[in-house]
Amino acid sequence: MAIKKNENKVTYEIVVKRAKEFDNCIMFDMEVNGIMIYNCSYRTLSRKDGSGDFAKINFPQRKGNDSKYYNHVYFKITDEMIDQIEKGIEAVL
Repeated sequence: MAIKKNENKVTYEIVVKRAKEFDNCIMFDMEVNGIMIYNCSYRTLSRKDGSGDFAKINFPQRKGNDSKYYNHVYFKITDEMIDQIEKGIEAVL
């Protein structure tokens, strides 16, 4: 699944490799431009104002010495990327 953000900007190729469904989330691995990112999570959450649901994707994290959690990797995810990731998760589940 190739995703073009803009003709003048970076093109992201995202492929979901593995997904496993749990009670409150889906854990998945994805390959982004040839780089594997393991243990990402996908959740559907309800908005507090009642205007519907939205998808949340979290990158793998570790707890620091200050008890805060820090991402191993990060890149900005657009709505189009979320749609492609959702389709990829559905394909491998």
